[in-house]
Amino acid sequence: MFHKNTPPCHILSILFAFATSALLLFPAKAIAINMNNNHHPQHQQQQQQLKNIVVVGGTHGNEYTGVWCIKALDRQSQQIQTQYPSLDVSTLLGNPQAHMANKRFLHEDLNRQFSKEALQMAYSHHLDASHYLSSQKYHDKDDTTTTTLPLEIKRAREIDQILGPKFKFDAPTPSSSTGTAMMAHGTPAAHVVIDLHSTTSNMGLTIIVAEGDVVMTRAAAYVLHKCTEAMSGGRERVHCLVHTHASREARPNLSSTGQHGFTIEVGPVPQGVLRHDAVEKTQLALHAMLEYIHLHNTDRERLDDILKKMYEGSSLRVPCFRSASAVRKGEMSGKITWPCVPENPNFPAYMVHKDLQDADFELVKTGDPIFVDLDGNVICYDGSYGPSVYLMFVNEAGYYYESSGTGVSVAIKTEYDLETGRLLEIRDEL
Repeated sequence: MFHKNTPPCHILSILFAFATSALLLFPAKAIAINMNNNHHPQHQQQQQQLKNIVVVGGTHGNEYTGVWCIKALDRQSQQIQTQYPSLDVSTLLGNPQAHMANKRFLHEDLNRQFSKEALQMAYSHHLDASHYLSSQKYHDKDDTTTTTLPLEIKRAREIDQILGPKFKFDAPTPSSSTGTAMMAHGTPAAHVVIDLHSTTSNMGLTIIVAEGDVVMTRAAAYVLHKCTEAMSGGRERVHCLVHTHASREARPNLSSTGQHGFTIEVGPVPQGVLRHDAVEKTQLALHAMLEYIHLHNTDRERLDDILKKMYEGSSLRVPCFRSASAVRKGEMSGKITWPCVPENPNFPAYMVHKDLQDADFELVKTGDPIFVDLDGNVICYDGSYGPSVYLMFVNEAGYYYESSGTGVSVAIKTEYDLETGRLLEIRDEL
């Protein structure tokens, strides 16, 4: 295009004129590209390929359903690869030491250790992943460099190193005594973290996602519809719960370490027990989720058509429950709490009233009985979350622990928009 003797200043002038002409001739195209790159994060989110999928079981050590499912998944790895070739599916045992002890946790609830504050505490202590300790070593008073953190906080750091990082850190140097890590958003290695849980509450099959993560709310809509159809023609209980944390960074749960998080919860299941029906429900939801992600990667147009057909009768509104906002340490959602006896912070001074027992996702109105105290007095719902609410995780054994947040969780029945993943105003008939 240019003669070898053309002066450099002339070359720059020609290039500048060419670029200016292109902008004048194609301004709309230039603006559209800029808008797509900067102003449509949901669109970008939906276009992303989701390859690295991690399925976690045993985040709570005595929830055996998820552990069984990841062990079975490992045995089916070749079949999974054939069935969903666009996915690289791996598994992770969340809290191995608590699982071996058949306990929810050893020191603190692992599923509350992924907030900014908790991870900052873990990273501010210079522990390499190879130095993670057993609960016995945690109590070793001779090792002053490694006894300052509960086991689950150390395990949270290790998991964040595997699945995340959730944040970027300017880690403290070995020469500093404690140091405070500076934090920014990280780019997690795991595209999707699917966390498998069971509950002692009568929750049925419940899908849990975060508001505004449109890839995951669409996944929840897909899994919800598939499982409702498959489970006895819709007679089984299948629910979707949407958490309303301000952002992924604010969520304290394990699945928030990935770029996207998806939780499957099944109950009632006693702690430390395997139930065939609960495993089947979990596996049904898990495979529906893998099917969704594979379609997302390989045939998005078909996936869009399927979702629209599933919800065209409801104007693309997906029925769900939204959690009330968490207000206390350890809570994933707002709760109606009970007092505990003075000598034991994990033993309630109230028990769940018989009328509320097993009534998860059923309407509770002001004045309805919810607890009974040690003297036999009935405590009624006081309307603190509104004149009528839906309660969930009713008499969940894990919520007897202070570090998990004691009490009964509060939910409100609503819907979300299939296209945006945002919660909608509650309709009058709801």
